[in-house]
Amino acid sequence: MSGIVVEARELRVRCGAQTVGDFSFEVPEGEVYALLGHAGSGKTLLLEVLAGLRRLCGGAVRVRGIDPYAAREGLRIGTVWRDGGLFPGLTVFEIVAGRHRWTLDPLAADEVLALTGLEESAGTRFERLTAGERRRLDLALALLDRSDVLFLDEPTSGLDSGTIHRMWTALRRIAASGTTVLLTTRDAAEARRADGVGVVDRARPVAPRGGTGMIPVRGPAPSGGSGAARFWSQAAASRAPSSEAV
Repeated sequence: MSGIVVEARELRVRCGAQTVGDFSFEVPEGEVYALLGHAGSGKTLLLEVLAGLRRLCGGAVRVRGIDPYAAREGLRIGTVWRDGGLFPGLTVFEIVAGRHRWTLDPLAADEVLALTGLEESAGTRFERLTAGERRRLDLALALLDRSDVLFLDEPTSGLDSGTIHRMWTALRRIAASGTTVLLTTRDAAEARRADGVGVVDRARPVAPRGGTGMIPVRGPAPSGGSGAARFWSQAAASRAPSSEAV
């Protein structure tokens, strides 16, 4: 069995009046975990804490057994936020090769282009890239330093279905290479592609789980007309086998 790469135990973090609390989950090596929630639910706060960019106010976070906030320099963490880089006038290969020269013990440029499905776009200038290609370029740059784990903030937001499929093909290729991927999304249908899902509503966790690809119930599932209930029903339905398959 693969080892645990990302671990959260009763995690609590505060940003102004907003608190994300009592969140616990594990993500094994080489798996993809999704944090599912509405805009403003606290997904990005969680991602920042897990990446060691924000101090937690309770509980514990470990990446490869290390506190990422206290000792981030000892970890190989890649992060991709919604606002990517701008590289006008440069081709994809020139961008990757330029970063490669300034990275200690990097992966080969050809390897990261292959992992992210950008081989055919290597000679394309940045301004001619599609939105999906630009997102995958951000992934390639994050992978150069041999990242053990990638934290991605809504990497498919605003993309069409075909581009999302290509992005997930790249994510699966990256995970198969041994890199653990943790991403945020607002789309329950997209979250079903992950190996594990944590549903977050109003900055509170709802049934987090990592590792098996199922969303468990720790206590009763949310009910009524809340956003949590709607997310729960969508995500649970997406995991349930159809009657035709039984």
